[in-house]
Amino acid sequence: MHIELAAVDERYIKERVKDGFYRSEAEAVRDAVRRAREQDEAKRERLLEALRLGQADIATGRATPYTPALLDQIEQEARQHAAEGRKPSPDVIP
Repeated sequence: MHIELAAVDERYIKERVKDGFYRSEAEAVRDAVRRAREQDEAKRERLLEALRLGQADIATGRATPYTPALLDQIEQEARQHAAEGRKPSPDVIP
């Protein structure tokens, strides 16, 4: 496999190797791919857990149906929070 990197990324990898963080450029790339894979798997697990929790809530009747009025209320609250400079909870950001 041959991979072309942006010049800035290539320089970064070469510097990391030169500074001793990695033994080779290939090792640096493998580490980056491994980290990306681990992040993807962690996101997937968080999503599956959220789905399990949601399904459990639905099964026990702890769910609120989405109606046009509820969606309008959510939008108004989101706009108000944004106007106040409040950041969204990390739980709602993919």
